[in-house]
Amino acid sequence: MTALCFNAFSHSAYLGADPDLPSQIDAASDAGFPLFGPDKFSLDAWVQGGRNIESLVTQMARRGMRCGEIAAGVFLTDRETSLAEARHVATLAAVLQPTWVLINVGVEPDLQACETLDQICDLIAPTGARVAIEYLPYVLVNNIATTKIMVDYVGTDRAGILVDTWHHFRGPDTFTELQALPLAHIAYVQFDDALPMLGNDLPHETLHRRALPGEGEFDLKGFCDVLNQKGYEGIVSVEVISDAWRSRPLCEFVNKAYDTSRIYWPKGQTPQSPT
Repeated sequence: MTALCFNAFSHSAYLGADPDLPSQIDAASDAGFPLFGPDKFSLDAWVQGGRNIESLVTQMARRGMRCGEIAAGVFLTDRETSLAEARHVATLAAVLQPTWVLINVGVEPDLQACETLDQICDLIAPTGARVAIEYLPYVLVNNIATTKIMVDYVGTDRAGILVDTWHHFRGPDTFTELQALPLAHIAYVQFDDALPMLGNDLPHETLHRRALPGEGEFDLKGFCDVLNQKGYEGIVSVEVISDAWRSRPLCEFVNKAYDTSRIYWPKGQTPQSPT
């Protein structure tokens, strides 16, 4: 069975929000989410505010939850910068023990990038997490094919492809490419819908105008049908990044995120990553 994870990026410090992670954990637990997904920027802000990561782990455990992902973990560019980011994220993952650490790739998926990814995997592996590469429609690694090059280099035992519905539907791939993607290559899913675009600014649209599942224009049923036919039983991270919802009460937002996602995915308390 799949397991829903509340992705907290809509209230991230990256977007200028105060990362009230304890309130988000409580709201996610009350809504029914078994997993919580903080991002690196909010975790850093939390620590810089004189607080510690261990308190978040304790709170999740008390609420019967655990960490499903660390979002926005590493942006792979030059080797030195990328490895420094990975070392830092590894210290967070060692405490939080997420299933996945998310990375994005801002360079060509050439040999040098693949070698850097290999070293990132070496740094993350001791924490018990694996690396999930998320393709974005506005960077060079923008589809399944380019991401698969890198995953194949390091092996699916160390990394996988993160499929985000927003980036998939706004990118060059279709259901044909998704159907051809082997199950073993899928790390996990990030799930969201989107309002019709107002312009061509993809980064702005993805950070401010996502919608709750079923309240936008994506064919989410078709997407889920493809993954269900593959036998996908991993994490589904609900990542609704929305200015409109960010201004509304947190509990209302989290409950709606859970309820609208449950329409598409069965409930599972013990997430299993594909192997």
